[in-house]
Amino acid sequence: MEKLKIKATAEAAAILLGFFIFGILISLLFDEVTADMFRVVLLEWGAFPMLCAIVGGVVSSKNGFMPFYGIICGAIFIPFMFVFFEANWGLCAAYVLFGILGSLFGYWLYLKEVKRIEEGKPEKHRKSVIFSMFDRYDTKKYK
Repeated sequence: MEKLKIKATAEAAAILLGFFIFGILISLLFDEVTADMFRVVLLEWGAFPMLCAIVGGVVSSKNGFMPFYGIICGAIFIPFMFVFFEANWGLCAAYVLFGILGSLFGYWLYLKEVKRIEEGKPEKHRKSVIFSMFDRYDTKKYK
């Protein structure tokens, strides 16, 4: 079960589902024509495929390759496809492909970090840009 990385895949799927539901809820605030344009252009063809790749890359860079992540990306879209969009199985397959590509890119970053650690170099402590902006009291950077 360790090889399947079910917990990491579930976390990534929850993040992805949250973003997608948030986008759908925002589209409900607009009038009908603008909401349809928002859903089709931004969610269906733009943001959601890239989000599949980005979330897969970030989570895989921490946990390694997640084999089921791509399938879950497509599965998340299926219920929304019948409610808000036209039935487009090619686009569902594209989400699967973007999820797999993102997971493979994150796995490549994961392998680079593992190789660095095996060479005896210290593990990189990545701090997000937002937290580093508010880190005024860190005295290490002034020495």
